[in-house]
Amino acid sequence: MNRLIRLWRQNRLLVSGFVLVLGLVLFFAIRTALFVSYWNDPAHRNQPVEAWMTLGYVAHSWHVPVERLARDLDVAPPPRNAPRPSLERLAKERGQTFSDFRTELEAAIARLRAEKDKR
Repeated sequence: MNRLIRLWRQNRLLVSGFVLVLGLVLFFAIRTALFVSYWNDPAHRNQPVEAWMTLGYVAHSWHVPVERLARDLDVAPPPRNAPRPSLERLAKERGQTFSDFRTELEAAIARLRAEKDKR
């Protein structure tokens, strides 16, 4: 314990930087572990499309590229560093009911998966 106290007294800036970096590493390690465990759960694969989902969530769940899915639906690709609109909101912006949009989305997913299976 005396070593730690001496190290703190002699190198406060270095120890503070080390603790900060260690905290960031721990944060991102936990975040990555949670992400991996969530998507490895079979219950989160090929989920039925619901209004609260985002286009990126659906693309990840169904293992299709989000950019191609957005292009097939004629919507803008989801922004990377901004809030992503729900499918219900995308349907409203297109002037459709959610059920019509969901039907179109499911058809696009089927097409993309069929293309993927042909390769």
